[in-house]
Amino acid sequence: MSAMSTDPSAPRPSPGIRELESLRIARRTEKRPSRLIPAIASVVIAAAAAAGAYAIYLRTIGRPPEVQTAVVSFRQGGQAGTVLTGSGYIVTRHKYIKVGTKMLGQIVEEPIEEGQHIKKGDVLARINDGDYEAQLRQAIADRDLAAADVKLYQAQVDRQRVLYNSGVASRDELDVIENKLAQAKASVKKFESAIDYWRFQVNQCIIRSPIDGVVLTKIHEVGDMIQYGSQSDAGAGVTDIATLADTGDMRAEVDINESDISKVSIGMPATVILDAYPDRPFDARVVKIYPQADRQKGTVKVEVHILDPDLAIIKPEMSAKISFLGGSPVQHEAPLVLVPKKAVVEDEGRRFVWVVRDNRAFRIQVSLGREYQDGVQVLQGLTGGETVIVVPSAQLREGQAVTPVAS
Repeated sequence: MSAMSTDPSAPRPSPGIRELESLRIARRTEKRPSRLIPAIASVVIAAAAAAGAYAIYLRTIGRPPEVQTAVVSFRQGGQAGTVLTGSGYIVTRHKYIKVGTKMLGQIVEEPIEEGQHIKKGDVLARINDGDYEAQLRQAIADRDLAAADVKLYQAQVDRQRVLYNSGVASRDELDVIENKLAQAKASVKKFESAIDYWRFQVNQCIIRSPIDGVVLTKIHEVGDMIQYGSQSDAGAGVTDIATLADTGDMRAEVDINESDISKVSIGMPATVILDAYPDRPFDARVVKIYPQADRQKGTVKVEVHILDPDLAIIKPEMSAKISFLGGSPVQHEAPLVLVPKKAVVEDEGRRFVWVVRDNRAFRIQVSLGREYQDGVQVLQGLTGGETVIVVPSAQLREGQAVTPVAS
């Protein structure tokens, strides 16, 4: 506390000033904020930005170059390699069979539908056989009448012969009775032939399948009339009822270029893969090489027999890929290693492939053998399972970091 003045001559403050002094507000001393916190925040933000920029750099400019890769395949001894591949269609051995009838009348039954699998002897259609049954019954009646005449004339001949032997009847009378008997017997044979004919006609009113197969087209419906001049595509007056495909011998046909036909032989193994079911290969064998080439296409048609077809998915005229397999177990006793053709590079007469290990490229010298449709045989340098670069760049260096991308 400051000492108050005791000098009596010093002037004293007026009462108003003392009141103002008592109302003065004492201010506290404020602390100035520290500059350390903004500096730390700036460092953190700069570090985060640098990390993000570095990550972007690694994903773009700083990323190792991408390379297309493939895995070297490995086959056990005895497995054949693909020597030729072509696109074709599913067919049947007998191609397609048009089943028809020469009978006239109305279709009263046709228990088939397109796509239905049928067996040999199954009913395809039934024609109204009322007229033919009537003719058959008439022929049977005529035969029975002729048989009765035979019985009568036979008795008359027996009596007339006794009279002739006794000298009572003349030879002419005996000859007349014997002639009637012969005519009656001939009539019996005639009407028996008529019975066979009309019975055949009745049986022809039932059209049956001649093969095991599948119904491709159903030409008529129940109630249609079969008459002269109605859809006689089969020729000789035959009216078509249905078109069938023989599924007992499913095949695939493909056009092979003339320059490659020497690679195909009868009995050669093959694989058929439907375009609609690429994961379902079917084993096959070459059964036919057509004797005539197509001059305009420059191709030769080849057929392969599918050994164990799945009729639930294989249908005639489906598109398929046919691969012809070369070699035999005797030829390939050792394992077969195949590398893609585009992975092989040549340098001064030597052949190399680039192998990727731990995301780095290394050049390996190889010795190659026979070429196949799906690769080149490697005799030395690779064992199978390696990842190789397909179409390697000329700028690749030994041990260079790469980013493999499966081709």
